[in-house]
Amino acid sequence: MPSELDLPDLPDPTVLIKLHGTFMVIAWILFSSVGGAVARYFKKTWVTEQYFGGDAWFLYHRMYMFFTWLLTCSGFIIIFIDMDGWQDTAHAILGTITFVLCFLQPILGAASPARQPRKIVRFFHILSGNVSYYLAVINMFLAVGLKSANLPEALYGWIAGGLALHLLAHGAFNVLDYMTRKKTADHPMLDPTKDASYSRWRKLTLMTQIIGLLAFTIVIVVLIWHE
Repeated sequence: MPSELDLPDLPDPTVLIKLHGTFMVIAWILFSSVGGAVARYFKKTWVTEQYFGGDAWFLYHRMYMFFTWLLTCSGFIIIFIDMDGWQDTAHAILGTITFVLCFLQPILGAASPARQPRKIVRFFHILSGNVSYYLAVINMFLAVGLKSANLPEALYGWIAGGLALHLLAHGAFNVLDYMTRKKTADHPMLDPTKDASYSRWRKLTLMTQIIGLLAFTIVIVVLIWHE
């Protein structure tokens, strides 16, 4: 009789589920959060920098959101392969809605119709981006409760921590925006070729956000793969 040590290792049946979770966490906890912040708060930062004929903030936003889109699409395909079709759960329904919204984002972002319709398209682009982010995070909480995922309950706290850091960063950016508008109102003749007031603090906040979210992402991914 061969001992247990002599038996070959069986493949992990949850490897595709873990890959799905990994891709979604990296996409939404890290890339989507940072990409959204850059688009919302940095239009008057890096004003002297141009890349490929466009503003620096736009390049950074597209870069972060491209990885969000790529990882979300990949994760969606992977889980369908693993589950061999549709699963009638709240997680699957929210995940599909999130995927559809995410898939349409670059189309809405690239659309350039006439002036008035363009404002409407831009509004839906922003709304869809925010809705898809929060749906994705809610779906992560739902995923922890799935028996098939076999995830540790500690993930609830770490996902909540990533969301809290996201909200704190937005709070800090809004305070800086308020201070910038107030200073601009008091000194309307500021040089438009220079970055907006408090841009240094805005960059520092962004760096802190990236480092913090990266740390949360790493811990969550490690817990996903923890045996």
